[in-house]
Amino acid sequence: MKKIVKGLLFISVLISCTLNDISVNAEEYQEQAADIEEEIFDITSDHVILYNLEDKSILYEKNSNEKVQIASLTKIMTALVAIEHIENLEEVVTITSDVFRGLTGYSQAGLRIGDEVTYRDLLYGVILPSGADCVNAIILNGFDSNEAFVELMNAKAEEIGLHDTKFDNAIGMDSDENYSTASDVAKLLMHALENETFRTIFQSRTYTISSINRTLNSTLTAYGGNLDIGNILGAKSGFTYGAGLCLASVASYNDIDYLEVVLGADISNRENAVCDSLTIYNYYAENYDYIDIIKKGQVLEEIDVKWGKIDTYSIRGKDNISVYLRNTVTSDDLEYHYEGIEEITYKNKKGDKLGVVTVSYEGRELIEYDVYLNDSIEYYHPVLYTVIAAFVIFMIIFVIYMRKRKHKTV
Repeated sequence: MKKIVKGLLFISVLISCTLNDISVNAEEYQEQAADIEEEIFDITSDHVILYNLEDKSILYEKNSNEKVQIASLTKIMTALVAIEHIENLEEVVTITSDVFRGLTGYSQAGLRIGDEVTYRDLLYGVILPSGADCVNAIILNGFDSNEAFVELMNAKAEEIGLHDTKFDNAIGMDSDENYSTASDVAKLLMHALENETFRTIFQSRTYTISSINRTLNSTLTAYGGNLDIGNILGAKSGFTYGAGLCLASVASYNDIDYLEVVLGADISNRENAVCDSLTIYNYYAENYDYIDIIKKGQVLEEIDVKWGKIDTYSIRGKDNISVYLRNTVTSDDLEYHYEGIEEITYKNKKGDKLGVVTVSYEGRELIEYDVYLNDSIEYYHPVLYTVIAAFVIFMIIFVIYMRKRKHKTV
């Protein structure tokens, strides 16, 4: 039941476990989540952020809010803006010489003058081989000008809430006015992945432009070298001398999806950005998992019952609830605390709120939720029933006595 609750950040679940509702203290937990542990990795990247995509929790960050150049990771925004503003991605455009102006030294997808391709083909060329020629072809054919397109990019950044991001070109050329942060790039990628077209392109390794019989390959393969990149679902690389080696990627380990951005990796080895990403991915895959913190049938608390047929009421787990923790954590390491009504009676009705149960690990609160009465309490008052029983017995004896007396009188 790993995905019933996945919870370091923004935990929001509704279950019944003799609890009819759960109210999670997500804001407080979010503040603690980024400091799970201060891991030290042997990496060359200057700026890093790692998310658990299952719950959007930050697992690791290093200088993630510093403004830096991001090279071709800029093209994540380029592709997203193009997808959102081009009405027909199957429309065919013809490649002209204007497409190649000012692209010396920048990666290209290999387009040639006279090629007839669709906007969809060009989008694959933007993401997979990071083709600056494809970027220019999209803007020249589908938008008024480079300046107008960049305005759309900045407007989108503001809409998403990328407060430390600014664009002045759509290719990712080194510029003091074209910058972002690892944190903002991660937010951008998460937003972009919600778009089905972008997600399909981003998660592709190869694509063939059928009209010109040309196959495009992801730069991940080239930058990955001999590294095992099998767990990476999709990636966008970037490189300039000002930005260093960069990689924004999504990976899956043990059925858990992660998103990672590394910026400013050492350029002495072209594999460094991919290697750094894998180092961090593998560490969390090997040492962390979703651990059951509440198990089905587990007694969480006993509440006294007054004037009922039972002496205590048991709050039990109805489902397995899991949280992302070190995989060495067991139930013995967890602390359970109930705060609320200490005694209930038949006057408490099914659905009444009883209190709050929190589960903590090493002093850090994992989840907090409201506890509700799941069953009605049947009335039972032993003294009253004893009195009634005694009264009934007395009346029976009295009636028998009176009948015997009457019989003797007759």
